[in-house]
Amino acid sequence: MSSTVVIHGPQGCGKTRNAQALAAHFGCSRIVDDWNGQSKIEEGSLVLTSHDDWKANALPTVRRVIPFARAMREAGVAK
Repeated sequence: MSSTVVIHGPQGCGKTRNAQALAAHFGCSRIVDDWNGQSKIEEGSLVLTSHDDWKANALPTVRRVIPFARAMREAGVAK
């Protein structure tokens, strides 16, 4: 089963710029950039968001929710 991961952080922090490396690290097969916090999340997605209302809508379909800085450290990707 593919993992589904939400990475959240402020606009301009580098989520989109590092999306490919993060998706590869977390085993995600697709990237959803600038998620609005409300639309359905497909299994296996790396979901990038700067919206504040994602928490209520992300679970239970999401395996992990990670702040951007921590995701970068876990993936070993330099900022």
